[in-house]
Amino acid sequence: MLRNILLYSTLSLMTFGPAFAAAPSPAGGGAVFGSKSQIKVVNGGPLKEGTSFAIGSFRVTFITSDKVVSVAKGGWATASASAQMNGTLIGLAHPTMQKLADQVYADFLQQATAKGLTLVDSVKFAAASPSYKAMATTPNYEEGRLGTVVIPTGQQSVPLSEDHSENANKGSKGIFAQIKQQQTALYASSDANKIFPIAAKEVGMPVIGVTIIVNFGDFQGATHNWGGSHVKVLPGATVDGGNKMELLRATSMLAWGPKTCPACMAQVLLEGTIHSDESIGDTEASKSRRSISTTLGGDIMGSSASKDMTIVVDLPAYEKNVLIVTSQTSGLMLAELGTK
Repeated sequence: MLRNILLYSTLSLMTFGPAFAAAPSPAGGGAVFGSKSQIKVVNGGPLKEGTSFAIGSFRVTFITSDKVVSVAKGGWATASASAQMNGTLIGLAHPTMQKLADQVYADFLQQATAKGLTLVDSVKFAAASPSYKAMATTPNYEEGRLGTVVIPTGQQSVPLSEDHSENANKGSKGIFAQIKQQQTALYASSDANKIFPIAAKEVGMPVIGVTIIVNFGDFQGATHNWGGSHVKVLPGATVDGGNKMELLRATSMLAWGPKTCPACMAQVLLEGTIHSDESIGDTEASKSRRSISTTLGGDIMGSSASKDMTIVVDLPAYEKNVLIVTSQTSGLMLAELGTK
């Protein structure tokens, strides 16, 4: 069963409760970090320049360790509160990642063909574009800012601008820190930003860069306006998008035309997550750990709590459900190519 998840909280700071229960809406008008999954398009011009596109980057990133952190700063009458949930996936090795990346890529091409699009793979692209051929490539199985970056067999990929940014915690990271993260990615001295427009002119079609982030759970965090912090994880195959309060790009498709200026690329952004709630392995959660800080007078100044989750992967279940959520993701992004 697939569902697009709205980030709500059930696992609170002082009472973690069932980590994987259904999520009620937060009371009290609190801030919720995240949204239902949807596609957002920015600077869409290069996406509409015909129906042929060259693939400059295609990579699937597999996350095997993740966490969500939520911090609520108290006012004059309330204490600060923080909550953290750490997750680890055990048993996922490079051969399985490669197998899945190849299948995700093949499905992406198949859906594009069914839509009437022509995608030129990176090998043919390099043969036709001296500028692209000279670019430094991303090593396969490179540990990127989010996880293990896997390139489809026989293809090449080059770094994109968001690769220059540090990983930002999921949850209630401050808005100014998020903006800084986004600016680092947008205005990084990325060869793709500078060279892809030149390569697009050489081959006579826009160049696209595709990033799909595969997680083993939907990590969610929120704060209440009365100072509470809440985090939870929904185990299951998940494609990570960006959240409205987490501005850094995650799963995305970018496009450059011959006249695209640096950092002006078209962006097809997944907001929220695409999540399957089917089991992908045995899940174990630790007991919560809590701490409280006080003043000399005994007043509570701050509280924190944390919990760990481990999933021992069931490979057939993991593979099946990853292909379901990634196929849905590819379809959503490809719908934006070649449209007028």
